[in-house]
Amino acid sequence: MDKPLNLDVDLSQKVPVKEKIFFGLADIYGGGGGSLITAVYLVFLVNNGLTTGLAATIIAIARIWDAVNDPMMGVISDNTRSRWGRRRPYIFASSFLLVISFALLFMPLYGMESVALKFTLYLFGMLFYNTVSTIFNVPYSSMSTEISTDYMEKTKVNTIRLVFSMISSMISGVVPLMLIEALNKQQLTVGNFTLVMVFVFGILYAIPIVLCAIKCKERMPIPQEKIVFSFEAFAKPLKVKPFVYLLLAFLFAYSCMDLIITNIVYFADFGIDSNIDSFMYIALIMVAFAVTVPVYFLLMNKGVSKPLLFRAGIPLYIAGATFLCIIIPYFKLPEWTIYPTCILIGMGLGGSQMMPWIIFPDVVDAGELQLNERPTGYFSGMMTFIKKSTSAVAIGISGWVLQLVGFRKPFTDPATGIVTKYEQPASAVWGIRLVVIVPIIIFMSLAFYFSSKIKLTARISQMIAELLNIRKSAKLVPEDSLSKLTNGFLQDNEQDIVYDEQKFISVLSEQQRANYEEIKRDILKIS
Repeated sequence: MDKPLNLDVDLSQKVPVKEKIFFGLADIYGGGGGSLITAVYLVFLVNNGLTTGLAATIIAIARIWDAVNDPMMGVISDNTRSRWGRRRPYIFASSFLLVISFALLFMPLYGMESVALKFTLYLFGMLFYNTVSTIFNVPYSSMSTEISTDYMEKTKVNTIRLVFSMISSMISGVVPLMLIEALNKQQLTVGNFTLVMVFVFGILYAIPIVLCAIKCKERMPIPQEKIVFSFEAFAKPLKVKPFVYLLLAFLFAYSCMDLIITNIVYFADFGIDSNIDSFMYIALIMVAFAVTVPVYFLLMNKGVSKPLLFRAGIPLYIAGATFLCIIIPYFKLPEWTIYPTCILIGMGLGGSQMMPWIIFPDVVDAGELQLNERPTGYFSGMMTFIKKSTSAVAIGISGWVLQLVGFRKPFTDPATGIVTKYEQPASAVWGIRLVVIVPIIIFMSLAFYFSSKIKLTARISQMIAELLNIRKSAKLVPEDSLSKLTNGFLQDNEQDIVYDEQKFISVLSEQQRANYEEIKRDILKIS
């Protein structure tokens, strides 16, 4: 008779405050690393001699690889059996690989004459970096749903995590942009920029990841049986309607943010007539975003629907971006109008950036109720797969659009590493503006629509958690499946167990039966 492994898991629901903080600290890289790469890497590659099209192609190929290896990592992590759990070994290993990946990513190759060799080396560096990013991100995202089984505890953990992510995203977007501006003003060389990226940001990201792996615990017992990857199993989360809607809202919202950050340097330099540096745009947006976070958390505590909070600011986001990209430059409005416009954008995008991973554990719970299993790795793998694939296409297209509209790349002196930038033709100026505003209008409108289809209110999510606890009782599982239980609960990925639906319904109170039928009908769309 198979028994679940005796692994280092803690079945308590409460998470100590220190552990919540250590877990959240790891997202300093989760939020900051993506912002840093998105903000400066295209410009870094162009400053090292590649065209915007080739630079965007490297980023696009690497993100597609990142998207492909995410589901593979999800399966590897779900199937890992160690005394430290399924997630923590990979989180720990990624911290050391991260510094190496930064060294490869930011190689100063401006003096290399061969464009083909330069392209190949940077592509390898980006592929290696994205592999390391996956080794961390997929297990970490999965662990966010397994750090507790309590609804409010998971919400608190993920809120703390996203606060650290947001702060890091702001710093990692602003400081590297300041360094890029120093490069463009000939106050810094490419070589010195590389040293800061590797030995400051690389190490800054790695240390909290080590602490998370050492100090945090997984609170889901790990079954002995493993799952086998298949495309059918990978696509299984797509049967869960709330997950599909969250997936679509998530990918459109995050793709827009990637496009803004990727193109902000060129937009600030050429897309608008002002003396404001690019880092000020991001700083204003992120500070305004930060101000909204306590408001969102307060509203969540009062029971306001998380999907409603996701879309609440989207109209402000679209209006602010339209004003910044079209109205201000076209009508030549005063420079000071840029400041309140960036603040408006930051206030508007807060919910769409903060809420997806806070909604995610609730969606996984809904999926478990529908699928009779909890393949968290597949859910998180699918989220990152779709988001990164879409973002790769968007950034790739934006880079080639800039090249096609006549963008003139800067010149970097091969002896000194000093960068000299050129004025841009009118076609390139309008191309820079439109490559930002057109996706924002279209994508954020779609994100608004799909988030409105997610009906997981706080009441519904708590009802789902209650029903899961009842259904997981050993009394509702066939006798020949009792060996697959630990402490009376069914573990993840036990796909061969069929619940006795009638017996389940029979133990529910009249109100619980009504709740179950409501969830199946209105939330999961099961007739």
